[in-house]
Amino acid sequence: MPAQTILSKEEKAKVTSAIPKGSNKLWIASLARIYYAYPNPNEWSYAGLQGGLAFAKNSQGILQFKLVDLDGTRGVIWEHELYQNFDYFQDRPYFHSFPGDVGLSSVALLYRN
Repeated sequence: MPAQTILSKEEKAKVTSAIPKGSNKLWIASLARIYYAYPNPNEWSYAGLQGGLAFAKNSQGILQFKLVDLDGTRGVIWEHELYQNFDYFQDRPYFHSFPGDVGLSSVALLYRN
């Protein structure tokens, strides 16, 4: 993954085609990787997922993170809903974490710089 956060014109086009405007309001997108702190909550592990991370609101008004495959044609490869009372932490300038789904201690987003 390139050492930058800004998406190229082509990458932006992939994100917007994978997250259609008719059913989503897209606010921002950046290059990112997904990490999990599971099974050990004190140790981060790379999940093998990277791409264009978008912050979007779907047609039901639900806020979500959506990770779009920029290297292939898989579209949205990961998503996480921002539920009521969502805890979000900026651990470092480019490392953000929050509680994950059932069975996952935490999820972190590493924005490339």
